Amino acid sequence: MSGVDGTFVARDGRSARRVAVLLAAGAAAWEEQALELVAAPGRLALLKRCLDLSDLLATAARGSAQVAVVSDELPGLDADALDRLNQAGVRTLVVTGTVSGRPTPDDEVAVRSRLLRMGASRVLAAEAVGSLPELVLAAAQEDGPFAAPRHDDAQPVDPGHAEDEVAAGPGRLVVVWGPTGAPGRTTVATGVAAVAAAGGHRVTLIDADPYGGAVGQHLAVLEDISGLLSAARLANSGELDPARLAGIAREVAPRLRLLTGLPRPDRWTEVRTQAFHQLLTAAVELDEVVVVDTGFGLPSGPADPFAGAARDDMTVTALERADEIIVVASADPVGLTRLARGLRELLDTRPSGQVTVVVNRMRPTLGWSESEVAGLVGRVAPGLRVHFVPDDRAAADRSLVGGRTLVEAGDSALLRSVTRLAADVLGSEQPVVGRRGRRRHGRRDLAGSRR
Repeated sequence: MSGVDGTFVARDGRSARRVAVLLAAGAAAWEEQALELVAAPGRLALLKRCLDLSDLLATAARGSAQVAVVSDELPGLDADALDRLNQAGVRTLVVTGTVSGRPTPDDEVAVRSRLLRMGASRVLAAEAVGSLPELVLAAAQEDGPFAAPRHDDAQPVDPGHAEDEVAAGPGRLVVVWGPTGAPGRTTVATGVAAVAAAGGHRVTLIDADPYGGAVGQHLAVLEDISGLLSAARLANSGELDPARLAGIAREVAPRLRLLTGLPRPDRWTEVRTQAFHQLLTAAVELDEVVVVDTGFGLPSGPADPFAGAARDDMTVTALERADEIIVVASADPVGLTRLARGLRELLDTRPSGQVTVVVNRMRPTLGWSESEVAGLVGRVAPGLRVHFVPDDRAAADRSLVGGRTLVEAGDSALLRSVTRLAADVLGSEQPVVGRRGRRRHGRRDLAGSRR
């Protein structure tokens, strides 16, 4: 029986709180049966029958519900909506199909995988809705932040490189971050990715700068279609998997793919947090090394669970999930001051994990030795590895103007330095690099096109 305080008293005399359930079936055929099951005496309590997705999200935000039972055909249901439910502490059980429908086993697997990628906690076929109470109770017992699971029922992935095999485990996620002021994040990110690819790794390079990235410009990929936005749209509908990501990314060198960034800075709102999570998951399932070029922004205070998306969410998400973080700073008074402040903010955002500091454009005219700069970093954040990249303007210009990676542009002090950095970060021997790549290049004019 039920107590007046919302508890349920079982036959053995023990009591437990009832699970508050929201129902948003969108007039599906299984709705009547679900209502009877939830409203029956027992551990469940129907908090509200929601009319649509907006009603569901608004009710969930009040913090009284624990589980939402939702139709997969509810208009507007996507990864962003499921993420908002999860942030409100509501687990989502999605019911698929109709009672009379008989989807094939392959269709059932595909729908289930799509919904789990979107962030559903449980997926239930309409014909099995009789087991709804048990699944609701199981979902309510989940603790901690929800993370979309990896899917063992996914189909084998063709990564697009006929000479390679798919990696047995998840790839390594390397995130390149740095404070404001153009310290050289993109140069380092593209350099590390190119060196890793030249060393035999399969690499995906992602331009995730919410302020308007330039990786495509660096590598002379000037197509209007944004790979980041295309992948985010598929992820938000639960349709992004490694094979789809391989089809979106652009192969710019042997074993090196590029996912181009935002075409305009104001389009950052189109990349939702849960979708970007799934994008990163697909990337590390696809290739051995994933290098993400991020923006400079970090959160300035505690996250507001009721606020909308923030511009720096992509950067924060990448940093939180990174296996390795490379922090890039300019070797000048302004750049080093920003580094000192930025490291403190970074370590507040990501207090643990491997962080490597790259002091870029190091030159004798500054009057500081490498040991003095390393000592500065050590006083701010003891124990971090510090690499120094020389101010090799000729090599950087040759690469940028030609639209080539540092590896394709030929041997240079800049390339040798980035090669040592990549070997240290990836924990591998230094690859033999410096030979020109196989891409045919022409020199670019000032408009960015080849001639």
